[in-house]
Amino acid sequence: MRFPLRTTLAVFFACALVLGLAACGGGADEKTSEDVPVDAIALVGDQEVPKAEYDALLDRAKQSYEAQKRPFPKVGSPEYNDLKVRAVQFLVQRYEFRSEAENLGVKVTEGEVDKRLDELKKTNFGGSDEKLQAELKKLGLTLEQAREEIEDKLLQEKIFKKVTGNIKVPETEIEKYYEDNEEQFTKPREVRHILVKSKQKADELHKELKGGASFAALAKKFSQDTASAKEGGKLTVSKGQTVAPFDKIAFSIDEGVISEPVKTQFGWHIIEALAPIEVTQLSEAKPTIEQQLKQQRQSTAMETWLKQTQAKYANDVVYAAGYKPPPGATQTQAQTTG
Repeated sequence: MRFPLRTTLAVFFACALVLGLAACGGGADEKTSEDVPVDAIALVGDQEVPKAEYDALLDRAKQSYEAQKRPFPKVGSPEYNDLKVRAVQFLVQRYEFRSEAENLGVKVTEGEVDKRLDELKKTNFGGSDEKLQAELKKLGLTLEQAREEIEDKLLQEKIFKKVTGNIKVPETEIEKYYEDNEEQFTKPREVRHILVKSKQKADELHKELKGGASFAALAKKFSQDTASAKEGGKLTVSKGQTVAPFDKIAFSIDEGVISEPVKTQFGWHIIEALAPIEVTQLSEAKPTIEQQLKQQRQSTAMETWLKQTQAKYANDVVYAAGYKPPPGATQTQAQTTG
């Protein structure tokens, strides 16, 4: 999974309410809602989650609705309550992450934020401060809020690297994946075929072909696969992508060989292989397989870390009155980046 790393500023600074994050922990045993300061919506350990940040999220949600020409949900409506719950969960998760980053020894410097902001400005706005400011205004963000968003993204990226940095894929696992997924590494093959409804007709045509008749001519005249018939029966097939009986023959006969009639759900086929079977060798496929398996392991590691973080703070989060998510309220897992 991936932490959202936006490729355009508009998406990068999209309303945080739509970011999927894991559900946050429950209330603390030692503290109650009365311990939450009036200008906060929750406490994450000793950290205050400012109400100002919550208000800013809802303001941005309102602007998003306006941009889509949709009415903003009425206070108390199910849709409004859903937005409220997700805003609270997002912010609590933010402060849990910040706390865990400190425990992991992960920090983001002002210089790193400057660099990322400059990259975004250069990539999306030709380096123009005016265009950047105009986009931030459209999104309902101040420059300070934008920098905070960038800092959070950089922090998430560093957490990901810290948690998954030592993950490696054993050679044996790469080899097993290659062996178990043969069809992925067999290259598409050019064949031609004639499709008819009866075995009797297929046998007749097969006899003609064995006698030297033109495959292309017979395909054009008799094949009921009208698309390939126009090309003399030619088509390119990928292993595992056609019906099983056809696939088996298409990827077993040698180049130039004409098969016996083979039955499928569509009728009777006569197949001729026009090219040799080509397979991507393990040495060539290895980098792609290794990357795919590594990403899967990283995803699992991050899911485990997120669950552990959630459990760790389950008794360290206390909400102000009216802000505690209802029992069972959940969100999708946070995305991560590699």
